Amino acid sequence: MHAATPPPADLADVIGPIERAVVADRVTGLARVLAQLEAAGAFAADLFPAASADHYQRRLIHRDPHDRFVVVGMTWEPGQASALHDHAGLWGAEIVVRGTMEETAFRLLDRDVEGRYKFRCQGEHLAPPSCVGILIPPLEYHSFRNVGTKTAHTVHVYGGAFEFCRAFSVDDAGWWRAARVDLSYDA
Repeated sequence: MHAATPPPADLADVIGPIERAVVADRVTGLARVLAQLEAAGAFAADLFPAASADHYQRRLIHRDPHDRFVVVGMTWEPGQASALHDHAGLWGAEIVVRGTMEETAFRLLDRDVEGRYKFRCQGEHLAPPSCVGILIPPLEYHSFRNVGTKTAHTVHVYGGAFEFCRAFSVDDAGWWRAARVDLSYDA
C-alpha cells in the first residue's frame, strides 16, 4: 500500500479537477474533466514511466487519501497489451494522451461451477489521442493495446485503490479462466 502524499503544486492543478469530478459525479463528469485537462496539455511527459520492452509500465500519479480514487499514468510500447481483465468491481476512466490504442470490450455471459467464464466480444474501437473511455461495473471487462507505431501514454482514474484485478485466458473450448493479478507500479 502506498502512503498518500500531497501532490506538487503543478500536479494539484491536475488532481484538483479530477477530485472535484469524482466527488460530484463519479464518472460522467470525470470524462469531461479528463478531456479538458488533456486539451490544455496538463498531462506532462514526466507523469509517465519510462518505456520497457518487457511490458507496459504503470506509475502511480496520485492516490486519494480517502481511497476514493487513484490516478495512474501508463506507457505502452507498440504492440504491448493488457490481457482481458476486470476492474475488481471498480469504475474506471481512461484517456489516451499520446499514441493510438485499441480497446476491446467484452460482456460476461456466463460463469459455471468450475469457475470458468463465457464472454462475448462487444467490439473493438480505436482510441486516438484525446479519446476517453469509461467502464462501469458490471460492464468492466476489456483489453487495451497499443496499435500504433510509437510509444503511447494513457492516464487512468479508478474508483478506489485498485490493488488487484482478474486477468482471463481462454481455453480450447472457448471458456475463460480467471487468475488474480496483484497490481504494482513500475515507477
